[in-house]
Amino acid sequence: KQWYQRRVRDAILDGKFTLPFEMKTNFSSFVEELKDPRSDRVLYLQQQNDSLNLEFSQLLKDIDTCPRWASEAFATSLDAINFWMGDGRAISSLHKDPYENIYSVVRGSKTFTLFPPIDRARIRYTPFPVWRFDENGVLHPEGDGSLTVPWIDVNAVDPIQDLPGTHPLVVTVHAGETLYLPSYWFHHVSQSHGTIAVNFWYDIDYGPAYGLYSVVDAVIRHKLEMVRELLGS
Repeated sequence: KQWYQRRVRDAILDGKFTLPFEMKTNFSSFVEELKDPRSDRVLYLQQQNDSLNLEFSQLLKDIDTCPRWASEAFATSLDAINFWMGDGRAISSLHKDPYENIYSVVRGSKTFTLFPPIDRARIRYTPFPVWRFDENGVLHPEGDGSLTVPWIDVNAVDPIQDLPGTHPLVVTVHAGETLYLPSYWFHHVSQSHGTIAVNFWYDIDYGPAYGLYSVVDAVIRHKLEMVRELLGS
């Protein structure tokens, strides 16, 4: 699966939550364009929810498809293996995932800007209407135009500058290295050109860590609702 997009994937643009144009292509065409990128689009190959098994099963023989040490550590079975490859201009905007994430870089490097769950107090969500780019780079409302999604409206290239008082960690993962990205840690991701990576998702343990995040999230949302009521909005 191939994504034609602006530089930042799933990000806020002019008050809209924007999704990239999506299409299927053959892998050789994707690789050829990566060798000679076009100026009017940025390619990023990523289909989540077990893409390595569903679309790149030929590669399964080359990797450990279920790292035993991770399954033992999380006391659960593997949920999905995802394959990632793309243009060095591609950026994933700040977000979090409800998975324990083992992220391995095969080629190139990925830079993660990480924020711990406790920073939720300073990382604010706002609802935005959902729009999607078409193949010509023009935005259109998704569906009937009524769909909204809560998202983090910060600088899409450097979120740290818009989040004073937080506790960011910047980590670059090189080829042959693996990052453990805990569930509910906020992360922003950039990469070198042609980077290839595989990540392993494990379902979260609904234990103390999940409880702590849920409490902080609920308190922040309640305080924001109180402020809106006081302001009459």
